[in-house]
Amino acid sequence: MSLPLHYFRLASDSTLPLYQQIQDNIAQLIDDNLLRAGDALPPERQLSELYGVNRMTVRQAIDGLVRRGLIERRAGAGSFVAKPRPIAAFKPSVIGFSQQIREAGMTPSSRLLHREIVTPEPMLAHRLRLKPDDSVIVLKRLRLVNDEPLMLETSYLSYGMFPDLMEADLENESLYRVLKQEYGMEVTRAEHTLEPTLPTAYEAYHLSVPMTAPAMLVRVLAFSDDDVPIEASKAIVRGDRCRYFFGVSTRVLIME
Repeated sequence: MSLPLHYFRLASDSTLPLYQQIQDNIAQLIDDNLLRAGDALPPERQLSELYGVNRMTVRQAIDGLVRRGLIERRAGAGSFVAKPRPIAAFKPSVIGFSQQIREAGMTPSSRLLHREIVTPEPMLAHRLRLKPDDSVIVLKRLRLVNDEPLMLETSYLSYGMFPDLMEADLENESLYRVLKQEYGMEVTRAEHTLEPTLPTAYEAYHLSVPMTAPAMLVRVLAFSDDDVPIEASKAIVRGDRCRYFFGVSTRVLIME
């Protein structure tokens, strides 16, 4: 399709780096279906004129879009909008993120963004069955698949039960594996809730998506075999790179 060139423009009030603004603009055009799979982008020289930046900045922006799977380069032909491609499919279960990704034949990794000890809000204390003056560990991690950001996850666990988590290497080790090996605690049941949402500026930045990108808010409450709540978590998951699958079974009750 032929898109009017004035659509390629920078936000007048943005303080983000120029290459990030270009990425957000093009990603928004794709999200709004103004640019569709197979459409060609204007040449880099023309884009540099439209955005008022040098070609290296345009190239940096396009490189980022290529890494995100939104744009593909074709030798001798230019840059084109790529076909949508989910990178992960989840089935809500007791299996942790790392194991699910490995079983799907991909490589999981994590970046620990924040870790602290806080006093829980009343609702969180209730969910984890803690006393009002108990402490919880907050873990904020960016979860990646094949080095591409997929999920921004915040986990809450009892500090009294798992104090060594403040020192655990949670970038190279699975949280669930640490809980099992260090504390003998294994997640055997989990409650999931999902709802559509839009990322905040902080979440969009870490997930490398525009704030208008579709996302899912996933809340999980994980229990041990003796029904002790181990972890409460919430995650913002990229809607363009992930699918959730649910299996539903039915029973037929015959009255005689």
